[in-house]
Amino acid sequence: MCPAARDGEAMARRRVSELVAGMVLSEDVVTPGGRFLMPRGTTLDAGHLKSLLAWNVPEAAVDGAVSRLGQDAPADAGEVAATTEAAETVVRERLCRLDLDHEAGLMLWHLAVNREAERLARRDPAPSPEADFRQPAPADRTLPPVTVEGMLHNEPQLVSPPEVYGRISRVLRDPKSTVEDAAEAIRHDQSLAAKLLRLVNSSFYSRTMRAVHGRFPAKVDSLSRAVLVVGGRQLSTLALGVSVLPLFQDIPQGWVNMRLFWEHSVGCAVAAQAISGATGRGNPEAAFVGGLMHDIGRIILFKQAPHHMAAAMRQALDDRQPLAVVERQILGFDHAALGGALLHKWEFPANLETMVCEHHALRDGAERDAAAVIHLADIVANAMAWGGSGSRYAPPLDLGAWDRLGLAAGALSALLPGMEASLGETMIGFFPEDGGRT
Repeated sequence: MCPAARDGEAMARRRVSELVAGMVLSEDVVTPGGRFLMPRGTTLDAGHLKSLLAWNVPEAAVDGAVSRLGQDAPADAGEVAATTEAAETVVRERLCRLDLDHEAGLMLWHLAVNREAERLARRDPAPSPEADFRQPAPADRTLPPVTVEGMLHNEPQLVSPPEVYGRISRVLRDPKSTVEDAAEAIRHDQSLAAKLLRLVNSSFYSRTMRAVHGRFPAKVDSLSRAVLVVGGRQLSTLALGVSVLPLFQDIPQGWVNMRLFWEHSVGCAVAAQAISGATGRGNPEAAFVGGLMHDIGRIILFKQAPHHMAAAMRQALDDRQPLAVVERQILGFDHAALGGALLHKWEFPANLETMVCEHHALRDGAERDAAAVIHLADIVANAMAWGGSGSRYAPPLDLGAWDRLGLAAGALSALLPGMEASLGETMIGFFPEDGGRT
């Protein structure tokens, strides 16, 4: 986090030879050839300074004060460098499958290092999503084959969706549905209605309405008004995702920390919503739901195939691979395919099924741009360590998906603060009894 600049030192442009470790970039840095190099907000260390010189960058805009990295007193250059080095060690492991020669990979690297350095400076405990998976696989036991169809058939609560889903789904399918029809489908479920109103009153919609009307909207205090603000079909789409959350709350803690799981899912959701809005690819509300539900297949795997998942997680750690890769090796399919099959069984809209099913295995076609949004959002959530769903290593970025979205690396950097704010608000909205994020 950047401190306020001292008097007379605000946001100066300086020659690279004048920069010192601990200064904070106040603008994105690009090479003389126009290649993105470092995002605004980067706390410079010795490695950054070498990179600037190696790329022949002549100058950079910086805050005059040396970053405090979250401390009450200014840190000296040695302390800043040590904190940054420790952060880089953590992030280098997490992003070992990300192409740092690509502008997006390099940008995510710097953003992740900055966030990790701030966490270390605050002395926050390190999140460890995989540390909560302690169930051993039986020794010398051959794992029986499993199928997608068998998994869904053997989970009674997944045979049919919640009752509220049927009402919402009918509204979505009816082109003649009205504002009141959409509100009526939701209002009988008070918990669901309350969660949706919190979402509509979140910073994302506040910013959207301010951009349209030039001011903050009045508080949205009824479902009918929420439908008018967001749109009936969009609100119904949000309700689809939110309505199924209670089905996935009873996983034993020995297998997965559900707080971290839902923080990762919500992080992917808010990132997808922001990326969709910024690129014009897909619908932001549908992208939010796709992000929220992108890993639901993994919860089913933990319940239905625990020994397979224990073996997969051990192998993923040994091979330093994203967990989805090893799921396919051991099971013959991954959590994305399983989640997509569940949505197909429940007759979710086809675009949501595609987002969930293909976020690790992208296909060509403009109609699949929304899956590319979820793919990138998932990588952002993993890179920034927003919770975790069991995989220590962030998946590699599909460069074709990045090109299709047409999002500049600097633009993604600019979206990050809003994503962080929305993540905190949305976690509180979904889990108010726990105060939101841990």
